Amino acid sequence: MKLTHGLLFVTILFAWSLVLFYIATNEVKMFTPTMQTVMFDEQYCLGYNFLRSQKPFREDGLEPVTLTTHGTSGIIEEIEKKSSSWDGPISFALFIDYHSKRALEYIADVHRCNKKFQERVSHLRLELEDHTYCFQVSVQIAFRISPYQMFCQPIQYPKPLRSCEDFIRNRNKIIKTILSNNFAEKKYLKEIDAPFQLYPFNIMRNLARKGAQSDLHLLMDADMITSDGFATKVKKISNEMIDGKSKNALVIRRFETNRKVIPRDNEKLKAGFENKTIFEFHHKFFFVGHRIPDVQKWFNVSGKTNKVSSWEIPYLGAQWETPVIIHRDDVYNADYFPARIRDVQSLIYKLCRANYTFNLLSHVFSVHEGVKVDDTMYSKVVSEHSRKYGRNSFHSICQGDGRLVSSYN
Repeated sequence: MKLTHGLLFVTILFAWSLVLFYIATNEVKMFTPTMQTVMFDEQYCLGYNFLRSQKPFREDGLEPVTLTTHGTSGIIEEIEKKSSSWDGPISFALFIDYHSKRALEYIADVHRCNKKFQERVSHLRLELEDHTYCFQVSVQIAFRISPYQMFCQPIQYPKPLRSCEDFIRNRNKIIKTILSNNFAEKKYLKEIDAPFQLYPFNIMRNLARKGAQSDLHLLMDADMITSDGFATKVKKISNEMIDGKSKNALVIRRFETNRKVIPRDNEKLKAGFENKTIFEFHHKFFFVGHRIPDVQKWFNVSGKTNKVSSWEIPYLGAQWETPVIIHRDDVYNADYFPARIRDVQSLIYKLCRANYTFNLLSHVFSVHEGVKVDDTMYSKVVSEHSRKYGRNSFHSICQGDGRLVSSYN
């Protein structure tokens, strides 16, 4: 009898939680637009197109190449810079937690008030207080669920609380210093701090791709600076070679420098390379994972003509990680890989196992500001944590994927 009463109580409690959830979500909808989120892997809530691009970038009849990238609220400034340096659409996957939730308000204000940002980042139209706001960098959202959380609740779109003039003035203070005399501004800055927890790299990479507004995706970290006119220069050859069926991947050559002035054309890049102020990416740290052969051939081909071309290069082993342009229907990252444990290499390895051909693009490139000589302490801690706590679940999943077990045991 007691057992029956207990089951009845649990059933009523569960039903009541459903009612409360329905009421809460529908009350929110009555007062402000919301974005639905879906649960992934019983750990995360994912939301697509918090902001969605309106500009098609298809005036020439070709499919544009979307820069797909990801990060926490700590790199929003880098994404703002991308709107000036990248000449195509951008899909940004943003990871937030309770302490960084006001990043949504901040990035919505950037979308509303920064014209160049509007022209790149994905588009969303909100009807708020009889005003229509058009945004253009596509932003996807992810956050980790709370213990015992059974549903992913919708995310409210933030209402604009200040004029663009006020926002731009305050934004400059946020970027330059936290020593503002304005208490509210200091509080605002503190509330967009980046979350400090294990970051789901591959889930975020896949989220950015799935939310992209075009079928052609350049997979690249947000701290890389691309060469001038990158998206326009690779558009034609990308449409010719990548269709989701031909199994081609276009490879991007990378460099690094300690100079503050970043070269963005081939002539300045070559001059810096010859003067030894520009180097191949990570040439002092884990070069085996980033090496691309025949750099002199690349410079020679890029200097002979203005037409972007490509040529086949070999797959360089299980440690190789490189940015690529691939199709929406092509292979995705293995989302179960722990943070910092060959999470990038897993995609390149999967492409190789699926018999993709790697083709190096001439002319276009990216540069990292700073020459890496060692891992940061944070990166080391994350890697060690992943090895200690992520390895068992990682290997248990990999046993069902024979393509990965041989190289990642």
